[in-house]
Amino acid sequence: MAPLGEGSDDPLLPDLPRGPLHAARARASFPWKELALFWEGPDMLRFKKNIFSALENDPLFAHPPGSLSLEKYRELNFLRCKRVFEYDFLRVEDLLGSPQRVLALIQCLGMYDWSLATKFFLHTLTFGSAIYNSGSERHFKYLPKIFNMEIFGCFALTEVSHGSNTKAMRTTAHYDPTTEEIIIHSPDFEAAKFWVGNMGKTATHAVVFAQLYTPGGQCHGLHPFVVQIRDPKTLLPMPGVMVGDIGKKLGQNGLDNGFAMFHKVRIPRQDLLNRSGDITPEGTYVTHVKDARQHFSESLGSLSSGRVAIAGMSVVNLKLAVSIALRFSATRRQFGPADEEEAPVLEYPMQQWRLLPYLAAAYALDHFSKSLFLDLVELQQGLLGKDRSARQAELGREIHALASAGKPLASWTAQRGIQECREACGGHGYLAMNRLGDLRDDNDPNCTYEGDNNVLLQQTSNYLLGLLVRRDQGGARIESPLKTVDFLEAYPNILGHRFEGCSPEDCLNSSVPLAAYEWLVCYLLRESYQKLNQEKQSGSNDFEARNNCQPKTPKRWRTQRPPVPTTSASRRAAQKVTTGLV
Repeated sequence: MAPLGEGSDDPLLPDLPRGPLHAARARASFPWKELALFWEGPDMLRFKKNIFSALENDPLFAHPPGSLSLEKYRELNFLRCKRVFEYDFLRVEDLLGSPQRVLALIQCLGMYDWSLATKFFLHTLTFGSAIYNSGSERHFKYLPKIFNMEIFGCFALTEVSHGSNTKAMRTTAHYDPTTEEIIIHSPDFEAAKFWVGNMGKTATHAVVFAQLYTPGGQCHGLHPFVVQIRDPKTLLPMPGVMVGDIGKKLGQNGLDNGFAMFHKVRIPRQDLLNRSGDITPEGTYVTHVKDARQHFSESLGSLSSGRVAIAGMSVVNLKLAVSIALRFSATRRQFGPADEEEAPVLEYPMQQWRLLPYLAAAYALDHFSKSLFLDLVELQQGLLGKDRSARQAELGREIHALASAGKPLASWTAQRGIQECREACGGHGYLAMNRLGDLRDDNDPNCTYEGDNNVLLQQTSNYLLGLLVRRDQGGARIESPLKTVDFLEAYPNILGHRFEGCSPEDCLNSSVPLAAYEWLVCYLLRESYQKLNQEKQSGSNDFEARNNCQPKTPKRWRTQRPPVPTTSASRRAAQKVTTGLV
């Protein structure tokens, strides 16, 4: 690849216009065009450029002056979503054939407006992928209809009285063998589906999760069903369906979150998404999955897709906030030596200490979220190929654990980073026009939907504890397909390590923070394991033991700001570490 510098006439990466930022950009120690090509690749840069050019030149996407009413905003958002499909940026085969494009399109739309990106994402990636991954060939008829918007979809799992505790969902699905139909029913308002994106105004179909009952009253647990909730031509509710909008939210108000109740709504037997379990016409339940926990995991496998995507969405918010704050800081001048020009605030170590760690985090989390997304695609390809090997099952558990930790890490980092960026811009950071307030509000739900962050972290900890239990009780090696936990095999030896660095330079080796994190994970895992065993030995049942083992201080840990280095040497070391990560 030939070097690209300023003055090159490459249309993919044209020179930036001269302006207030030119002086700061001219002092860069690296060619930004080469970094962009290395990080994204020419094909992805071209794809993103096509998306941004299309939106920029389409009057439908021009931001209106002033604020819109809730109804007008949602109407406009739907029209914009429809236009995105008309541009044909993605095709059905891209879902697995070009997964990077799926993620890139959602992130580009999010940079424009997260209400639009989320609406598109819920319809294609959440609703569409749920059908694709949880269904079989008999359900693939829905996929062309999704991409030509003949139908519009949503993902209905959460209920009024249950969110994180998915096993306790109360919507029922009783099979009637006399008509070969499944009866979807909400026993009361607490069982109403709630907070469902796209359901408020526009969704015509929903993937509805309900407890499946066969004749005789046996419950086979939570299963997904395709249920039509509105007439695609009139958008009027289908018989037996009560559906509506839940109202204004703190952010993303272009997205119509809604609720639905079902009164004995009959659907064909074939609309059970049957990858993990099916019903014969006579009413016999059949499944290849013998373990109830594995069956539950397969039924909710699409949640990992949402969590991985949310991690990427959070990274986009952090990128935008850091870009805004750094550009402002490079041009904003305050103070300086007497009788000399004031210095840009970005030159002050305190401003660098506030912003550059979040710049580094944006790069690190961007790489992590994209890598995890490709690992998820590998898992889905195995599911479609009916791979039922032990490795495939372990890969599913590992990705579930990574997604359950990655979403909290990315969304909380973005949450803190956006707030720091707003404060770092001083009074001007409080202006609505700079978008930092919108980013903060639109990022907030990333900490909650598809699983509350604190609850998700417990799922990751349960996965790690399970590995330790198998090792200590059965002698099984600790290893995983992606090798993310292989280091735990040596956890007794790791706990015996001690840091022996004598100078700031000793900390600049990337192996040092990695070793520190490995030691910390091993230490916390050992402490949790010992505490869990103590609770069980004292007579606590499994629920009580795990509940009593929950740490009392994680919120303080994740909200505490790192101390500012006090010596010039330590400040220089911190800056080197930060820029090295970038």
